[in-house]
Amino acid sequence: MITDFNEEKEIKLLDFIQSNYGLEVFTPGLERTSALFCRYVDMARAQSVKTTVIAGTNGKGQTAHTLCYLLETAQLSTSLWTSPHILSLRERFHVDGLDLSYEELEIELHKTHNFLKKNHSTLHISFYEFLFLVFLRIVFSPDKKRPIQHLILEVGLGGRLDAVNHFDADCACITSISRDHQSILGSRFDQILNEKIAVSRREKPLFTQFKLQYLNQLTAKYCDSHGIDWRPLPVVSDNNYFEENQKMAIEIFSTYLPQNDIPPQSSLPNFKGRREEMTFNGNTLIFIGAHNIDGIRRMIELFSPQTGQNWPDVVLLSFSKRSSNELEVMLKMLLDFFGNKSKVVITGFVHPKALELNEVARLENKFNKINKGLLDFVTDWKAEVSLFKNQKILVCGSYYFVGEVQRYIISNI
Repeated sequence: MITDFNEEKEIKLLDFIQSNYGLEVFTPGLERTSALFCRYVDMARAQSVKTTVIAGTNGKGQTAHTLCYLLETAQLSTSLWTSPHILSLRERFHVDGLDLSYEELEIELHKTHNFLKKNHSTLHISFYEFLFLVFLRIVFSPDKKRPIQHLILEVGLGGRLDAVNHFDADCACITSISRDHQSILGSRFDQILNEKIAVSRREKPLFTQFKLQYLNQLTAKYCDSHGIDWRPLPVVSDNNYFEENQKMAIEIFSTYLPQNDIPPQSSLPNFKGRREEMTFNGNTLIFIGAHNIDGIRRMIELFSPQTGQNWPDVVLLSFSKRSSNELEVMLKMLLDFFGNKSKVVITGFVHPKALELNEVARLENKFNKINKGLLDFVTDWKAEVSLFKNQKILVCGSYYFVGEVQRYIISNI
């Protein structure tokens, strides 16, 4: 976990990356980047590195972090690639139990940039691909003290065209299928599944945990025709979303190390932006990056009476740019569930992908005509948070917003 966050150093690193590789946008193209990444794919094969690729609409991050925790607890050299970061750019680079320092990461960013200018000057590399290359250069560095045994790769978006799909997964999983990034992945479940299931490999395990029988039927057909060892996990009605992700990680871990003891799920830690808690001004803030319809639905399940999860006094939320229909569905769900017991506050934040304030104001106006003032719209969420005393505050919506709130708290503690 990043414990020495420095806003000034973060801005410096991000400015360098964005000035050379642009903002973080989806740039597909395995053929375009195959010559760049094939060296590291070959190294992973030659060193018999066990590679796990984790895809899915929601739950990828928690599953990846939990698997990494289990493997490291078993004393295995494990490196984890995740995207996007929430608080710090350094979250993407977890190498053999350690997070890079700002100084180490800055050196690696410049080394990789110079390498590209010298050897691949005509190749267009995106923000995401550049950072993934930096990660691989660190993981497979000849100076690394301990050879890597396990490589965990979280898909950034989709799977079929994501840079991590250069690697052949010894084990793959799809944590969930729902509608997100529809302009890229499609709006139908079969289209979305086809993008994500492409990270699986012939004769290798693929874990899923789908509630919809339709998705199970499509997966069975695909795996049968492609010779994939499909291992569907049973859906347990009493399990919440986080428990399902933990179970997925445990099953993958047991595939690699069937003789090892598994710690009880209740003892597994929470991770960045995934039920993570911080205290500020006497308040307890709970961060859950529920940012799409299915994510909101599953988050709500955590607060059902049978879970024992304490009810929040305040729900503070903000969204990234999305269709008006999706935004309205998510807000209705939140107000229907929390509106009569919690203060629900919607706001904006500063980020290229943040929802525009005029759209936030439109949503507030529309829903308060229906819900009689249950939704509060504030333009300055920092001032609003400073007014709360001894409250339990649920912070949700965009991961970028979650990160902004955390940065504010850290800089004001």
